[in-house]
Parts: sequence; C-alpha cells; structure tokens
Amino acid sequence: MAYKLPTFNLVCNVYTGGDTTDLRISPQCNLAWGQRVNVASTGGTDIIGVPLVTMTLLLPPLTDVRGPLSSTDADTVECPAGSNRMYTVSFVDDIGKGFPNEHRAAVLQQLSQPTPLT
Repeated sequence: MAYKLPTFNLVCNVYTGGDTTDLRISPQCNLAWGQRVNVASTGGTDIIGVPLVTMTLLLPPLTDVRGPLSSTDADTVECPAGSNRMYTVSFVDDIGKGFPNEHRAAVLQQLSQPTPLT
C-alpha cells in the first residue's frame, strides 16, 4: 500500500517570527503525534531537566512556514486556530518530495496552552 497524503483536518495560524500580531497565513493542517517518532531531550527549556517534547505539524506542499534557519526568526504557530495553543517552529522540511504524497512538516515546541486544554 502506498503512503497516503495526511488529512488536513485543522486550520492553524502562522505568525511571522515571535510577533503574534503579524498573522501571515492560516493554512489547513494536521497536528500529529501518532506513529511518528517523538523527539525529546532534557535541555533547551527554561527549567533545567524538564523534558522537551515536540509535535509535528503536517501541511500541504510548499506552505510558507519558517524555522530558525530561515532568513527571519522562527515562526510562531497557533494550532488549532483560535485555541491559544502556541508553538514555536524548530525545524521545517518536506516529506515525500517529488512524489504524489508530498507535504511539508514543521517540528513544533509548545510555548503555551490554555487551562483547561481546549
């Protein structure tokens, strides 16, 4: 069975850099944990020794989402749109490049979440 294109069942807000007043796009997306390998470490947070867990944001091909290696600061993402669940983009690359199932993936680190989680 061929690898399928993900279902883009949500809409997210992508803000330029860390400026959450500068909404650039609101693309369809899929916020995934699923069967993908989850990256974790014990550093890189404000609290030493707290595990840093990431999520993967799946997007249609060529979606303009930027990580820290872009010419600007890493984007901030609210997913789903309007939820106040904020993430920073740590890495962006394409999956299935050149194949019919091509799509973009952005690895996200959580910045905030509402309480209770919505």
